[in-house]
Amino acid sequence: MPDVIAERSIGFSTSIDTAFQELLTGKNLGGQIQGPAKPKPKPTPEQQKKEDETIKLFYPSYMVDRSIRPGELTMYLTVDSKHPSHFHLLQEGQPWMYSLGNSAIAHCFTKDGQYYQVKLGLDKTKGQVHGFYFDAGTFIAFEDAEDNGAGFSQISAGLASNGDTRIMIPKVDKLIEAFPKKKKLINRLSIPD
Repeated sequence: MPDVIAERSIGFSTSIDTAFQELLTGKNLGGQIQGPAKPKPKPTPEQQKKEDETIKLFYPSYMVDRSIRPGELTMYLTVDSKHPSHFHLLQEGQPWMYSLGNSAIAHCFTKDGQYYQVKLGLDKTKGQVHGFYFDAGTFIAFEDAEDNGAGFSQISAGLASNGDTRIMIPKVDKLIEAFPKKKKLINRLSIPD
C-alpha cells in the first residue's frame, strides 16, 4: 500500500457487514479499527547529509522521475571511469535499460552462487543488449565500459513507487569467500567494511 494512503486511511479488520453490525448494536463481534500509520520521523540535516553521501557511492549521479506507467518511477543513473556504482543488493527485481553514452557493464552475483555480466548498449555485434531484467536477490554493480569516447554511460531503471528503497551493502569478505575467483573485481567495486 503506498505510504500516502497508509498515513491517511482508517479501516476495519473485518467484513463491511460485521463492521456495520458492530456500529449499529455496539457489540464487539471481533472486528478491530485500524487507524492511520504513524508518520515516519524525518532525518536530521546531519543524517540526511550522511545518507546523501552514502547514496552517491551506489548511484554516483542519478535522477528519479515519474514514469508514464502508474506505480512506477524511472531512475536515470550516470557512471564514468571514476564514479562506478558499487555492489549493492537488489531487494526487488528491476528492469535496466541503456540510455546514452558509452555502454555500461553490470556485474552480477546471484543468490544461487553464479556470477555473470551484462553489457547494456546498442551494438549487438559486441554482445550488448538494450535492456535486461535483474532478479531480486542479485548483488549488482555498474561501470562505464569506456568503449566509444563519450566519457560516461547513462542507464535507466524502472522502480516500483512503493518499493523498498533501502540500499543493502554486502560484506566484502563474505562476497570474496563466495566468489574467490572474482576477488579483484569485488575489491574494486565494493565499499570497504
